[in-house]
Amino acid sequence: MAFPVNGAVRRLAAGAVLLVAAIFPMPARAASSSFTIGDQSVVQVWAGNRSEITIRAWNRPMIQFDTDDEAVQVLRRPIIFGTPQNPLSVGIPLRTVKVRDPVTGLMTDTTFAPEEFPYAADFHAGEHDTIRIVAGQGSHLTVMVPATVAILDARLRGSGALTIDGYHGSTLFATSTGGKMTLSNVSSASFLQPLYGRLFVSDSSFDRLRVRSNTAALIFDRVNTRQIEATTLSGPIVWDDGTFDAGLARFESTYGAIAIGTANGAQIEARSGDGRIAWMWDKRTPMDARGEGEATATVDGGGPLVTAVSAHGNVFLYDGSLASRRDIPPDWRRLDALLHPPEVTAPPIPTFAQPSRERRPRDGYHAFRELRRGPMPEGR
Repeated sequence: MAFPVNGAVRRLAAGAVLLVAAIFPMPARAASSSFTIGDQSVVQVWAGNRSEITIRAWNRPMIQFDTDDEAVQVLRRPIIFGTPQNPLSVGIPLRTVKVRDPVTGLMTDTTFAPEEFPYAADFHAGEHDTIRIVAGQGSHLTVMVPATVAILDARLRGSGALTIDGYHGSTLFATSTGGKMTLSNVSSASFLQPLYGRLFVSDSSFDRLRVRSNTAALIFDRVNTRQIEATTLSGPIVWDDGTFDAGLARFESTYGAIAIGTANGAQIEARSGDGRIAWMWDKRTPMDARGEGEATATVDGGGPLVTAVSAHGNVFLYDGSLASRRDIPPDWRRLDALLHPPEVTAPPIPTFAQPSRERRPRDGYHAFRELRRGPMPEGR
């Protein structure tokens, strides 16, 4: 619930809280708060299992968040980047996951190797204002951030829903164990790791994009990239009506199908170990097929090299968008279904009732003491 103080007292208490939070974290009793930050700031938004995180960008130099988690933690402190403790990259630790062989049905352990994802070049070494917002399990958390904040770090520690809209900063780092991860109107260098569930990225542009998943379906709709590396173990990958700039473009899966629909010129190299290569072109497209499992397509006169490799799944090639086709062959319909899943009514954004006047503190001192009261929860 919102903390029952008037405007003047709220500003006094919030200022005092942020000053103390620069030294140590504390549970924030208010469900809504806002404060000013700079363009070179780092914003971290984390929540527990079964949570819903919505991050939207706006043209204001401030963060504002609303949540139904009364024990949400807010930590603000300066961090020096470019040191051995805080290098100019994100370290992605080794991750062990279960993989099911679709033929034998056997489950085996496999690992994602550790990686380093460098921050964008315009993020400089030195001191950066860092804000961390941490909500618990089953939370609803809506955060407004400046569109050009330097680093946005969003983590859903379990299943749930993570939505990011309008972020145009330097580097985006987003992970979830399962559920839905949705990005729209994003422009940045990005690392995305939805292990299970579904990733849907639309109307976005990336200088560098690294994506990896276990069974999650990776769906890209009207996306542009200069460099992309997308990897799944058994989840499908669909790149629909997208464009490539000169650079690295590689899509790879162990068991999943891969579909590449490009809206600009490209040289596509497609390979499948146990599956086949299928294609459907509106424009005249020269093909060099070498058996069922290997082919090269020169789309719209050629262009950046795009590689699509599945060890055991099929690879589909086409130009433009599947939605523009009147008749889709039966073995392509699952791809179209991934692009257009059944409509699901979004849950309403929670509203927070105003407290009664009888609970109003007498002055700013008592408000500040109330905000500080209580130990920091464990394991949040």
